[in-house]
Amino acid sequence: MDLNFLSEIGLTDNQITIYEYLLNNKFGSNNQIKNEINLSYSQVRNNLKMLESKGLIYSSKGDSAIKKSKVYFISNPKVTLMKIYNKKNEIIANKIKKLDEDLQAKESSKGICNKTISFYHYSDLNLGIENLYNLMENATEEIILTSLPPKVLKKLEPLLYNAYMRGISLKLYYSLLDFENIINYFKIITDILKNIKIILFETKEKVCRNVRFNDLIVNEGLILIDKGYLNSILFIDDIIFHFNGFYGPGVVKQATEMLEFKTHIKTVEIKYPKPIQNILDIINENELIKTRDISQQSKIGGGKLRQILEYLIREGIIKEQIVKDNKAGRPKQKYSIIKLE
Repeated sequence: MDLNFLSEIGLTDNQITIYEYLLNNKFGSNNQIKNEINLSYSQVRNNLKMLESKGLIYSSKGDSAIKKSKVYFISNPKVTLMKIYNKKNEIIANKIKKLDEDLQAKESSKGICNKTISFYHYSDLNLGIENLYNLMENATEEIILTSLPPKVLKKLEPLLYNAYMRGISLKLYYSLLDFENIINYFKIITDILKNIKIILFETKEKVCRNVRFNDLIVNEGLILIDKGYLNSILFIDDIIFHFNGFYGPGVVKQATEMLEFKTHIKTVEIKYPKPIQNILDIINENELIKTRDISQQSKIGGGKLRQILEYLIREGIIKEQIVKDNKAGRPKQKYSIIKLE
């Protein structure tokens, strides 16, 4: 019987010898094992304790009053060895993940931002979202989402808002068939995305693909970024199980085409979210209006107001003029709607 592979999961030569004895004989006491394999009593005792702590063997209780020795038995090898093997792999995987995070932090401190994430695979929601943040912050063209749990959309909302303000095209395809217990999905997602310019497509057929995860049949939702990055999320309703992501333009193209071929039963475009529409209404009601007056009337100020005004200028909806008042002081920035001829 070749048991040398047990050294790969941390067993010593003496422990392997003792384990092999118990495999062949089904059980044994300390003295029996000592006499058969030519080790000292203390060596056998200590290694039996180690094997028992790993769950590879178990023991009966001894009784010193009647001089009955403790007897050791083999636990189911297939079950116990696989548990140890999986735990060891998990520890190694966590160390690799920690190393990768440390390297990314080190590179980040040097001012290096790596856009490319070749592959990631997480069951942790926050780690999965972290990779999505990195990709979405660097998006330059479009982001396409399929049915996703509201919990994920809430976490992505700040990134989607920033992407939209940078001029990134945003689309979301969904079907009510993708959710068993969320009957008001449309209202939920429009509440989450109300401040974002996005087109929502409701389809007749399921948008998500059903896949097997462990012993469950779950939905696979997608986030497609810049015609190159595919990110999938396994979920049931608002429960998230796993994240996967990789770079694959061919797969992204195929996934996008499949979404376009779905039967669209409703299309809703959130063209001007409420804060932006409010600012547009204020500017439209005035021939020329200063930044301070827009801020006072809209209750939006600082960097957020500046970001919205720059977006509207970039989109060709409003124009900025520098106007010098009769009073002494710096020229003022004023805004007006661009009238179409």
